[in-house]
Amino acid sequence: MLVSSAVIGNIQQADHVQSSREVDFLELEWFDTTKRVIREFTRGRREVGFRNLSGRALLHGDILYADEEVCVVLQILPCACIVFKSESTRDMAIVCFEIGNKHVPIFINAQNEIITAFENPLFQQLSKAGFNPRKEERIIEKTDVLMIHNYASANRKIILIKED
Repeated sequence: MLVSSAVIGNIQQADHVQSSREVDFLELEWFDTTKRVIREFTRGRREVGFRNLSGRALLHGDILYADEEVCVVLQILPCACIVFKSESTRDMAIVCFEIGNKHVPIFINAQNEIITAFENPLFQQLSKAGFNPRKEERIIEKTDVLMIHNYASANRKIILIKED
């Protein structure tokens, strides 16, 4: 078993991947990228044990393990998604509120698209409300996620924290 406890880098920065190394992919669903402990098999049938000590969600292309022979890279599998591009901040707020009421994770990317995993009742609800959502195959990555109900230790106040 290949064991690791830290992300070495991302395959987008090619300095971690040398041409002499075999690149093997560990395929995960988007909702598995926040797990603290992952024990899975790669495409090449290598068993990987990964303990995420950083606490951040894993990203597509993260290098989970590397030695002289092999480099294990995370590949997030595409899934059916509801995608909505807002014309106004009001529409964005309404759509996010409706999705949030269903306790479904919301992802907002750099193009200000609202992305969530596909659920037919939610898709129908947004369509009937006139928001024109699209059904697309996408890789869901952590983009902008707000954490709520974190307590500041000094002031005992509830604050919103935007994860980087």
